[in-house]
Amino acid sequence: MYRRQQLVLVWMAAVCAVAPVTARASSAEREAIRKAVDTLLSQPPLLGTRASVEVVSLDDGAIIYSRGADEALNPASNTKLVTAAAALLRLGPEFRFTTDLLVDKPLDRLGRVHTLYVRGRGDPTWNTERLYGLAADLWHRGIRQIGEIVLDDSYFDAEKWGPGWEQETTDKAYAAPVGALSLNHNAVAIYISPGSRPGQRARVELEPDADCFVLQNGVTTIREDGRRKIRPHTHADGERTRIGVEGRLPAKSEPVVLYRRVTDPARYFGQTLRMALKQRRIQVGSRVTLGTVPASAALLASYDSDELSEIIRDMNKVSSNFIAEMLVKTLGAELKGSPGTWPKGIEVTQELLAELGIARGSYQLRNGSGLNDTNRFSAHQMVTLLTAVWKRFPVAADFVSSLGIAARDGTLRLRMEGTDAAGRLRAKTGTLEKVTALSGFVQSVGGERFAFSVLVNDWSGRSGPVVSSVDRLGGILASAGMAEKDVIASPAAPELSPAELRARVATYAAMAKTPDKKNLSFLRSALRSERDPLVRVMVADALVRSDPEQGGGPLLEAMPLSPDVFSKLRAVSRELSLPVPAISPLLDMAVDGSTEALARLLVVAPLARGPQHDEQLESVLAKGLAEVADASPDELVAALRAAPSAQAQAGVELVAIGLTAAEADPSRSTLARLLKESRGADAAQAQGWIAALERHVEAAPAAEPASGASGAPGGAAATNESSKAAAAAEKASAPDKPAAPAAREATPAVASSAAPTSAPAATAQDEHDSAATLPRPAHPINAATLAPVGAAAAAKLTPAPAAVPASGASERPDWPVTVIPNPAWVAPGGASAAPATASPGRAAPAEQTCTAEASGCTSQRPGG
Repeated sequence: MYRRQQLVLVWMAAVCAVAPVTARASSAEREAIRKAVDTLLSQPPLLGTRASVEVVSLDDGAIIYSRGADEALNPASNTKLVTAAAALLRLGPEFRFTTDLLVDKPLDRLGRVHTLYVRGRGDPTWNTERLYGLAADLWHRGIRQIGEIVLDDSYFDAEKWGPGWEQETTDKAYAAPVGALSLNHNAVAIYISPGSRPGQRARVELEPDADCFVLQNGVTTIREDGRRKIRPHTHADGERTRIGVEGRLPAKSEPVVLYRRVTDPARYFGQTLRMALKQRRIQVGSRVTLGTVPASAALLASYDSDELSEIIRDMNKVSSNFIAEMLVKTLGAELKGSPGTWPKGIEVTQELLAELGIARGSYQLRNGSGLNDTNRFSAHQMVTLLTAVWKRFPVAADFVSSLGIAARDGTLRLRMEGTDAAGRLRAKTGTLEKVTALSGFVQSVGGERFAFSVLVNDWSGRSGPVVSSVDRLGGILASAGMAEKDVIASPAAPELSPAELRARVATYAAMAKTPDKKNLSFLRSALRSERDPLVRVMVADALVRSDPEQGGGPLLEAMPLSPDVFSKLRAVSRELSLPVPAISPLLDMAVDGSTEALARLLVVAPLARGPQHDEQLESVLAKGLAEVADASPDELVAALRAAPSAQAQAGVELVAIGLTAAEADPSRSTLARLLKESRGADAAQAQGWIAALERHVEAAPAAEPASGASGAPGGAAATNESSKAAAAAEKASAPDKPAAPAAREATPAVASSAAPTSAPAATAQDEHDSAATLPRPAHPINAATLAPVGAAAAAKLTPAPAAVPASGASERPDWPVTVIPNPAWVAPGGASAAPATASPGRAAPAEQTCTAEASGCTSQRPGG
């Protein structure tokens, strides 16, 4: 309640503070906004998409911009705005969920209870930590022995997955089931740690390790400089959830934590409660069953959740599908009578929308989270909802404060940084395959306040540029009242001099070589401001290496499917004696099965085998692609078939070189087996690749470029000596590489601070390089501010005779062992705006990634 009073006071102060200075934009300024947005929507990547856009002034109600505003599109997680409004207006911000504990008869003098009943009412905030607190409370109430536990989850119906879940094949935590008794957002944490040496079974542990799981461990420890690939799976096994984990993890790497959904929420709650009671030295029988509380049962204790306003904030900040669906069923149970169902909850929501002026039949609402292809709203309807809630003072503060703040927190934490929208725009994001949405509020630099909604569906190509364009629209609105908005819509690309290009490449290479999360804010800003394509690849490389768990999306977007940019960048990096840029993060993604990363690796493969014969690039690619062939052979075969013949042939030759260097027989590899199983046209295509593998292709010597010009293998079978020589050359030339990013892993909400994790292991060369700290470039980024940094970086990097050996260390967030929140969470980071060079072995603060908003590197994650 105290926090809610604070929010209201802040809301009143904010309104009073801006009221005197709020200035409506002039007609000329509003026309400039329309022109800038029109330009943005009329050029790629938004050109050709289905878009519904509306912007309304909250100061005078005027429609500032409207385009396709009445077209109903998939809003993705913008649906949560509807759910939040319904919950706040129908239940009230101060509503709390209550869970009751009852007993069949009063405690005897020895503290014994025959039956403990647990009656749930849909509290979405229960976690393991709270259960331990409940167990401690029962101990202090005198309970020492419990015969059995009966779980009453009849407040909801038995349907665990809502409309739209049938379209999901995943078992990831963002698609968790719901239940009146739920725990940890109905997800379980899976901790994987490497064995002491290669070949050993990795250690796999569950948190909580309750007696409702069956665990199968198929994870193997590989060599220290290998690349990881972990694949957990869960499915129902009677009353238990069977968890199987397959994959590989490098020796001496940091533990990996992944999250997967459980299959029976009530039993998950009950068995974890039983475990907590036993750890508190309360004797508990083995029987944990489902049932209903009899009328004769006596109330022992009740436990309340936080206020609904806090829960709504958690839902919208991290885009929690689980909380949204729990709220829908709660609306149905509270206002239509238990058991709560999806139809009842949707009916309550539709009644509210009709009151707000959104007519039934003009939209489609099937669930509360926006998951999958189920809901349809227009931008006009979203703006109508936003303006209606804005005018309702009792809930307005709670609603607005629940939205993510651009460049500050929630699912918007990594977006619009360095623009006028940063800190000024609050909105709900939405992300699905070929769907992106952004709806909320923004106050411009000139003082005017807007409600806006942007829904975009059905584009071709990558999602990153589309999302960036939507962000630019937010920046246009935030900059209202300033001149030159057209520059925001169509930024020019400045030409860099050769000296400035080398200085910037050297600067960002130094940041990539010694990754430090303190550089993240600077690097994200640089990725937006840099226009030279070579420099953008270097920035993206440093960004992904500095925070591999965020995924490789920036690098995939910066590196085109053409060898030209990389070829020019490689020439500059060789001139500066720098390691091979960008390839190591791409290999990390490829080992994890990213087809986009594989496509880019195959694009550059001919550069390692062609007339120029880049030996250092060949060494890195050969070793890495051999790992890809071992970890993700199916994805590699698919990428080979999709690539031009010259690229595919060079890729297969590099695989053969890498396997031979590792003293493996390429002709007996999984890749060779899959190619031999090809049929029809695929079989004819595979014959040349099979021949390259069977010849045990040897790395072509630099003095014989003609051999590689045609893409043909070297000819002679590689001997053991040549294999060892190739391996030695590779070891001498391989650059540092970060840990492989987890593909589309949930980035769960966390209720407490995560412990710091160790930075990647540093080599002796790193220690030498970091002895002198790079000067920090000032803003804005230009030749003058980067000159001293580039000179220092070049001086440090040029004398190096060879790149630093790959470390294979990885960096993973160290999650709390008792609290497992929603996987959509991206914990607020404390990255500074200025870059810093990391000291070897220095501990870096852990940073959790989402879950729900575009958390992976190859595709958009549902939710968001």
